[in-house]
Amino acid sequence: MIMLGLLFSIPYSFAQVKVGEKSIQNVTINIDETGTAHIVHTVLGSNKLLQVETYNGTMTNLSVTGKDGKSVEYLTMEKAPPAIIIPPSSRNMTLIKYDLVNVVTQTDGVWKWNFVTPPNTDYTDVNLPKNIDTVWVNDRPVYIGDKGIRHHGDSMRLEYVISEPVVLKDVSWDNKKFTVSIKTLAKVDTLDFSQAEKSFTFHTDNKNSLTTVIMPLELLWQPYEIKINNLNKTLTSVFHNNGTHVWIGFRPQISGTVHIIGTTVIPEFPLFIPLALAISAVVVLQFRNRLIFR
Repeated sequence: MIMLGLLFSIPYSFAQVKVGEKSIQNVTINIDETGTAHIVHTVLGSNKLLQVETYNGTMTNLSVTGKDGKSVEYLTMEKAPPAIIIPPSSRNMTLIKYDLVNVVTQTDGVWKWNFVTPPNTDYTDVNLPKNIDTVWVNDRPVYIGDKGIRHHGDSMRLEYVISEPVVLKDVSWDNKKFTVSIKTLAKVDTLDFSQAEKSFTFHTDNKNSLTTVIMPLELLWQPYEIKINNLNKTLTSVFHNNGTHVWIGFRPQISGTVHIIGTTVIPEFPLFIPLALAISAVVVLQFRNRLIFR
C-alpha cells in the first residue's frame, strides 16, 4: 500500500467541518525531558471513512501505518489542529504517530500542558519522564510512583517537576526518630514539630508553589488541618498512603508559615491504627474513578 499524503485546506470558519465518521480510538502519550510529546493514536478499523482529530501543537514526524508498520493511504485536513482522514479498509487498526515539539512548557521549574482529548477517545495513557513520582492533574496531586496514568475525560491540565528538591526534617520523640519530607521548589526553613499542639510547621517563601509533605503516620495522624499564617482556609489534600506514610499535597496562595495540625500524635497513635487505616484507604481511592495507574 502506498501512502497518500494529500492535503486539503478549509477556511478557518469551517474548521469544524465533518468529512468522515468519528473514530473509536485510544491514545498513548510519551513525554520526554525536553517537553516533546510523542503521540500514538490506535484507531479501530472501519468500513467507513474515518476522521481522526489530533492534539494541538507543532506537529512533526507524522506517519500513518497499519499494525504491521506498513504505510497506508490517508488524507490530512489542514486546520488547527489537523485531522487525519482514513479511507474505508479491512484493517483491524490504524496507527497514527506524530510528535508535538516542546508542547509541554517549563516555567520556574514547573512543566505544564493543557490539552483537550480528541472525540471518541476511550482512554489516554500518559507516560512521564524519569524521576517523577507525583503529578498535578487539574490542580490535584496524584501519586504515580514509577508508573504512568490513564486518563478518562475531555481535557487535562498537567503539571509536574522533574527531580523535585526534597527537604528533610528529623524529629526525635520518646527514643524514636522520624523523618518528615517536604518536596517543593520553594525555599523551606524554620521546620518544627510540637507534640503538645499536634502540629508540624515550616516557612515557605514562594506562593503557589506545588508542595508535597510526606508525613510518618506514627508521628502525626490524619485527618489534617493545614493553614498558612493561621488563616482559616484549609489547604490539605491527602492523595497517597503506603501504610506507614501519607502524601499531603497543597499549593499555598501566599508565602508564610504552614501549619499542619493532626488529630493525634505519639504515643496515642496505636489506639487508632485499625479504624484509621480503613478510612484512609477509602479517601485515597476516591479520585481513581478518573485516573488509573498502570
